Amino acid sequence: MDNFREEFPIINNFIYLDHAGVSPLSLRVKNEVVKFLAEATGETGFDYSSWGNRIEEVRACSAKLIGANIDEVAFVKNTSHGISIVASGLDWNHGDNIIVFEKEFSSNIYPWLNLKDLGVEVRFIPLRDERILFEDIEDLIDSRTRLISMSSVQSVNGYRIDLSRLGQLCKSRGILFFVDAIQSLGAVSMDVKECGADFLSADGHKWLLAPEGIGIFYCRKEHSSKIRPNLVGWKSVQNDHDFENIELKLKNDALRFEEGSFNTIGIYALGAALDLLLEIGVSNIEKRVLKLGDLIINEVEKRGFSLKTPKNLKERGGIISFAGNFDPKEIAEKLLEKNIVVNYRGGGLRVSPHFYNTEDEILKLFEALDEILIN
Repeated sequence: MDNFREEFPIINNFIYLDHAGVSPLSLRVKNEVVKFLAEATGETGFDYSSWGNRIEEVRACSAKLIGANIDEVAFVKNTSHGISIVASGLDWNHGDNIIVFEKEFSSNIYPWLNLKDLGVEVRFIPLRDERILFEDIEDLIDSRTRLISMSSVQSVNGYRIDLSRLGQLCKSRGILFFVDAIQSLGAVSMDVKECGADFLSADGHKWLLAPEGIGIFYCRKEHSSKIRPNLVGWKSVQNDHDFENIELKLKNDALRFEEGSFNTIGIYALGAALDLLLEIGVSNIEKRVLKLGDLIINEVEKRGFSLKTPKNLKERGGIISFAGNFDPKEIAEKLLEKNIVVNYRGGGLRVSPHFYNTEDEILKLFEALDEILIN
């Protein structure tokens, strides 16, 4: 994959290993945005209808990425937006409960906690041995469990849950299954049908290598009519271009959740990022990311650091987290002074390489870490 490395100008200035945070953009994305702006300013013509065609092409690529039907994918502004569509749109009953992991990123907690006034309880799965145990999930389920919301890969330590097993559990108990895919989509293969997801949300600015402010939301077709949109506008309705006749008849698919004009420039950027990922192949990207993870784990173990991410390939994505006799925040700041970008979460140093990173960059990270710790 070295032939794609030059797509990322950041390599000229940094060793960038924080794709679980905010990812740098590729030249392909930059050029697509520049091209769009040239069209939008009229410098190279002005064909508004072509924008709509491109938006639908990007929707099709998004659907392909997650194994969904095109009409099951809506564009949203971020992961929280997608989660909030379901949280605010389902017909909750007093006494219902929702199950989430206690260390979930807060975007997958607050929308559910916001239902407290409706009498909906949020139950938290504990972290045990850096993992989520299915026994703990099963212990929390009862006859009033309405939904389980789970990140495909946890931001705190990179733990990757068996989505298919969790989907089967939800299906067997009649529970809705929401997947927060922001920490895996683009680096780990995803098939919403295979894993049994009812809903999925993911922003573009991490592993998808797109800008902030644009993401995708998946809603299984059979559930669309059960979610009452909290935001409704001209594009929510079936005859959205019949401006003379007002009829509140909502679309019967995921497009009912796109209430108004699109973030067209964001969708263009997302489209360029998706084109790159699909050209390489997410399965190839996953193999590369896991291989780099193996190298990180090897270097961690050489130094006797404490690994916070499971070693098992099936239990991790692109994030490797480790701790030692050091302050991870302080180490991350000192590494940044050396133009090496990592992050810190949950008491550990979090390293998250993407496909264009190299083994040499990983080794340079640990050489710099050794130098910092010696001094």
